[in-house]
Amino acid sequence: MQPASSVRFFKIFLSILGLDQLVKILVKVSFSLYESVPIIKPFLYLTYVKNEGIAFGLFQGVTSISIISAIIVVVGVFVYIMGWRPPAIVAYSLALVAGGAAGNLIDRLIFGGVVDYIDFRFWPVFNLADIAIVVGSLLLMGFLIWESREEGKRN
Repeated sequence: MQPASSVRFFKIFLSILGLDQLVKILVKVSFSLYESVPIIKPFLYLTYVKNEGIAFGLFQGVTSISIISAIIVVVGVFVYIMGWRPPAIVAYSLALVAGGAAGNLIDRLIFGGVVDYIDFRFWPVFNLADIAIVVGSLLLMGFLIWESREEGKRN
């Protein structure tokens, strides 16, 4: 990875991690557990919940599996980024994924579950780290699909 790309990777990673943790701290000190405040009624609420499961609150109580998975993701991304020179879009996508995974990992290690707060009422409550993981994954998938199509055209 080019030096400018690696600096951007770390900036994105640290920005996601820092902002995620900051917002979670604000939620924890400003809300009681399960407290909900409408932002755009009836569409968007801030609702403080603690998710002890994995994505969408599934598999409650499997914290150790979640912790191990997050460690593998974060360490794997760093090993990949430091050892190879991926295209910038891959590095930035992985920075989003790793930043989000690290944010949720910190919650699991410190609080025993992930602090979630974005509530659309028709979807399980989630947080900024979850958004970063999904956006990073979608960007990476889009890049891989694009590259495979381009490779197919060359062959």
